[in-house]
This record gives sequence, C-alpha cells and structure tokens, in this order.
Amino acid sequence: MTPTSRSRPSWQREPCPAWCVVEHDESDLPDDRVHDSAGRSTPAVLGGPLEDEQAATELLILMSRRSGDAVDWVFVGEPERDGHGLSLSRESALHVAHEILRLASGED
Repeated sequence: MTPTSRSRPSWQREPCPAWCVVEHDESDLPDDRVHDSAGRSTPAVLGGPLEDEQAATELLILMSRRSGDAVDWVFVGEPERDGHGLSLSRESALHVAHEILRLASGED
C-alpha cells in the first residue's frame, strides 16, 4: 500500500513493508495479495565457459513478500522469460551477493 492510501483492505492484517509499492485492494484475489518493491533493472551478459554464445539481457531485481508471511524474497531474473529467474530469501540473497562480490573481486 502506498503512503497516499487511506486504509488497507480487511484481509491485510499487517501494514505494508516500507519498500512495498503495491496499491492493495479489497477485491485482490488470495494469490495476488503480495507486497512488491519497485523493480530494478540491470544489464547483464548470460552464458558460461562451456557456452558457444553469450547473450546480453536486462535482469529484473525486486523484493516480494506474501501478505501475512514473515519471509522476504529477492527475485533476480528475466521478466520476459517465465521460469528464467531465481527467488532467494532475503538472508540467502545477502549471502550470495557477498560471495559473488568476493569471487568477482578476486578474493580467496
């Protein structure tokens, strides 16, 4: 729910996280009752050492939480390709980001 909203729907028991940009509505179906952050897009090159080709793409990164749950999820993937993404708990995303930075910077 955005800061300009007057009230939250009856099904929403807790306030939105500070990062939620979704305008929740009383008529939201149960599967649509999700808090989402604004998406961030970053260019990336996909491929690997055994791949013949590399592909430039844009990766979407966003935070989500199902209403009523306690776990935040970080999604990283290609929004135009269903099933091409990774959802990690917030804690796991922090650990993975740390290890990626260590590897990419040449730390042992």
